[in-house]
Amino acid sequence: MKKSVFSKRDRNYIGLFFILGFDLKLEKFLVGVIKGNDIVQIGSFSKGISEDEKRILIQAIEANKKGTENNLITVDPGICIELEFQSIVNEKLKNAKFLSFQLQQAWKECTWDGLLLTNLIAEQELALTSPEKVIWKSPYINKESFLSYLAQIAIYMLPFLKNRLLTTIRFPNGIEDESFFQKNCPEYAPSFIKTEEQEGNNFIICNDVSTLLWLGNQLAIEYHIPFQTYDAENPNEIVFDLDPPNTDAFSLAIKAALEMKIIFDSFQIKSYPKVSGSKGIQIHIPIKENSLTYDDTRVFTSFIAHYLIEKFPDDFTIERLKKNRNNRLYIDYVQHAKGKTIICPYSTRGKEKPTVAAPLFWDEVNDELKIETFTIPFVLNRLENSPCPMEDYFEQENISLVNLISKIKESQLK
Repeated sequence: MKKSVFSKRDRNYIGLFFILGFDLKLEKFLVGVIKGNDIVQIGSFSKGISEDEKRILIQAIEANKKGTENNLITVDPGICIELEFQSIVNEKLKNAKFLSFQLQQAWKECTWDGLLLTNLIAEQELALTSPEKVIWKSPYINKESFLSYLAQIAIYMLPFLKNRLLTTIRFPNGIEDESFFQKNCPEYAPSFIKTEEQEGNNFIICNDVSTLLWLGNQLAIEYHIPFQTYDAENPNEIVFDLDPPNTDAFSLAIKAALEMKIIFDSFQIKSYPKVSGSKGIQIHIPIKENSLTYDDTRVFTSFIAHYLIEKFPDDFTIERLKKNRNNRLYIDYVQHAKGKTIICPYSTRGKEKPTVAAPLFWDEVNDELKIETFTIPFVLNRLENSPCPMEDYFEQENISLVNLISKIKESQLK
């Protein structure tokens, strides 16, 4: 991930770690955390510890050592400590300093996710509870890991949530249990939660990481957003939802997306695909603020949908009744309307696996594409090593759409 929680130069950080050994040559103690399901050495320290504390700790390491090799005495996790550090670079602590032993802590509580959440700059009212609660079983994601995902993905997700009336789907007891839609902000929400009254609901406006984490702590798993901000009448994006009849027919979504890209490219329209995290593909098209109305965009979405079903009548349909689709992919252009919503980029989904509505590069939309690939761990790792496919999304205006829609309207009048 390009921007790290542990990179601000004007502050130090504090966290829990466990001892993994002692370097006899450098006279440094090795420390680690749990990251995912792995024990990871994350650095070492020598500063801040008194001679008496150092002697006691070395004795404990000697008494419980697994082995000695290349001047390193190693031990299994067991002894927990608190460290202060300046930053984490390439998953290694910088300028770590011993603060205290934390003998009351279980070593399994020394996690990367806990380290990240402890050091977030957030509202004081924000309380994160029940970190051990299991949300997904395979891959294993507990509440702490889920909140850590939201904290890390916030920089990419918040621009899409900004000033939009938010609808969430909450799973209070994990994704295998009951869920419910939530549009109204609950009365017990902390004072920093911003809301907007519209359509008879008091919607939450999620513009900051504290709000996102509060929602995550309520086990809001899915984040659905309209196509406009709360203070606007017109959309600021167009989204096509390509909905195959079942997961086995995902190839139809790939085919439809690639056919659409040919059309969009021919009209110099910049488009951005994403897997829905469920069973299909969605294509986002940013538009200049107030350049088009919903009636205008309907002209365009209807034109594209009808073109594709005429070209591929056996593969695609605009039939809203599932029983009449006959295993064809549904091109849902009607969904793009005022008051309707779409899953937010980088939102998790309440499915058996912790899948994410993940943005894609167009060259990834091919026969190798699989929705189940894009889980929480995969998406975080992907962003560590490559940019977000939608990083320039809000810089695009797609002015060519205005002229195209005018020409479509003229042709329909003839």
